[in-house]
Amino acid sequence: MSCQPLSQSTDAIPVSPPVMVLEEDHSAPAERVSGDSASASRTSRRGEWLLDVFAMNSFSWAIAIPIEVVLAGMSWREHLKVRLLAVLFNTVIARPFSLYRNWVVGRCGQGGVLHNYAVDTFVFLSFQLPLYASNMVLGGASSMEILTASGTFVLLAGAMGRPYGFYLDSLRRLWDKRSECGRSLPGECDTPDS
Repeated sequence: MSCQPLSQSTDAIPVSPPVMVLEEDHSAPAERVSGDSASASRTSRRGEWLLDVFAMNSFSWAIAIPIEVVLAGMSWREHLKVRLLAVLFNTVIARPFSLYRNWVVGRCGQGGVLHNYAVDTFVFLSFQLPLYASNMVLGGASSMEILTASGTFVLLAGAMGRPYGFYLDSLRRLWDKRSECGRSLPGECDTPDS
């Protein structure tokens, strides 16, 4: 075997003609993809916020009527004043409450019926009671009405915390299912006829 200079030994290797490779402009699709995901993220966050606001307002209004009108003896005028303030208040606190609940549930985990009941009752009571009492003060309720309604709220928190958590989780599952169907191809989410 003889040693040849490198230039002579590579002369025998066939080489294709030079090919000019044009780089595709990947920036536009990347921007479009990131723009689409940012838009989807904003839509998702807005949907979660609307869901939380709807859940908080619809649940609290249904619960407040018997507490405020029947048990606390508030007039319908006082009740409506307090409830209209509560709609504004609930709209502001609905998302923070959900995030707080998610955080506590994340720390405590999901468990059996009693565990979930205790966690939701704690979350509901620790977050809502101070806000509920403040709302009644702003609504012009008397001290006796506030004490009666707040005491009733504490007693009923055990009956409201878990149902609200269950109600919120049910609405979220419906929302998630609706969102998944919105992203799927037509016919994929159709339920078969029985």
